[in-house]
Amino acid sequence: MKIILSHWPKLLATSLLAVGLIILYCILFYNLGVLPLGGKKAPSFVLVLILQYFLVKKVFKSDASHFLKIFLFQYVYILLIAIFSSLSLYFFYLSDLGIGVLNEYIQLSVSELQQFKTVIIEQEGIEYYKMLLNGINGIDAGSIAKDDFTQKIVLSFLPNLLIALYFKKN
Repeated sequence: MKIILSHWPKLLATSLLAVGLIILYCILFYNLGVLPLGGKKAPSFVLVLILQYFLVKKVFKSDASHFLKIFLFQYVYILLIAIFSSLSLYFFYLSDLGIGVLNEYIQLSVSELQQFKTVIIEQEGIEYYKMLLNGINGIDAGSIAKDDFTQKIVLSFLPNLLIALYFKKN
């Protein structure tokens, strides 16, 4: 716990930098005509991983730390990013611009689903199709923020493990 408290400013600054880069990534994609939702949002996690590696390298380069300390340190970093990122997304998708982007995404998703309607109904049934359609129509700021938070926490487990193993001291 001492290591987290002693490096709190670095953790916070790096987390905010990562969220800032994620926001820039989303703005860039949106300006290129790509809606940064769904699968197109996920590559922004690479930015988180790059900053995570350099943060751990800087903090633990000379500190003989146990694997679990490094692992916990990384999860605090990821937790901060998940909180800041999901809050940013939540408030963005409540704004007028965000609602427009969200509506555009929903319309594109529904039209894409319509293209495969017969195949989906044949293979999975009408109830499954209705469930998919209701799921798409149920997307809102809260569901996007929750999804972003959960994805960051879950997807970070293996990279945290590997980075902690790489930097651990025997």
